[in-house]
Amino acid sequence: MLSTFIQVPHKKPKGRELTEQQHHENRKLSQSRVICENACAGVKRYGAVNQIYCNHKNDFDDKLMLTATGLWNLYLMVA
Repeated sequence: MLSTFIQVPHKKPKGRELTEQQHHENRKLSQSRVICENACAGVKRYGAVNQIYCNHKNDFDDKLMLTATGLWNLYLMVA
């Protein structure tokens, strides 16, 4: 079974402010989340990954995702 690691930002306590350490941790988490979200959005620009498709071939969805991520990585390297 896959174990999932989820990081949740610190919430501001009622009537108080976050500590400097908590603010720094939230900023680091936000920076890594933006990179991941931009990568997912870039791959979704290739419509086939974003659309619902009916397919009965084995592993086609994995190959499609690999192709889309490869094209997106090529785009990032060339741009």
